[in-house]
Amino acid sequence: MNTSIHLWSAAIGLCLMCTSVSAEWQRLPDEKAKDQEHYVDLQSVKQTGPMSIYRQIQVLSQGASLKSQSFASTVSLHEYDCMNAKWRVLQTVGFTQPWGNGDKVLLSSSSSQAKEWQALPETPLGQQTLDLLCPSGKDD
Repeated sequence: MNTSIHLWSAAIGLCLMCTSVSAEWQRLPDEKAKDQEHYVDLQSVKQTGPMSIYRQIQVLSQGASLKSQSFASTVSLHEYDCMNAKWRVLQTVGFTQPWGNGDKVLLSSSSSQAKEWQALPETPLGQQTLDLLCPSGKDD
C-alpha cells in the first residue's frame, strides 16, 4: 500500500468517529433501498492518483432493517480504485442512533484487517459512488 494512502487511511480512521462534525454529506439515491439511506462525506474524500478514500454513512429508517439490527446507523471508511473500478471497506462502526450518534455497537462483520478488493456492486450505489469520486471513471 502506498505510504501516503496508508497515512490518509489512518488519519481518516481517527475521524471515522466524528461523523456529523465538519461533514458535507452527499446522498446517494437508491430506489431499491427503501429502509436505508447512504451518504458520502465529500469533505473526507482524499485522492492520490487513481485511489480515493472516503467516509460513508448508512442511516436505517423505520422498517425491517432497523427492527432486526442493534444499530440505527453505520459509518464506514471505504477505498476506491478508480482505474480498476474496485472498492473495499477499511473499517465500519455501528451506532445506536441515526447519523453516527449514540453508543458505538460492535458489528460482527467488523475486522481490524482491511477487506479484500471487490468489484463494484451492480447497484445504483456502486456506479453513483464511482461517478462521484472518479468523475471521468478513471484517473486522468
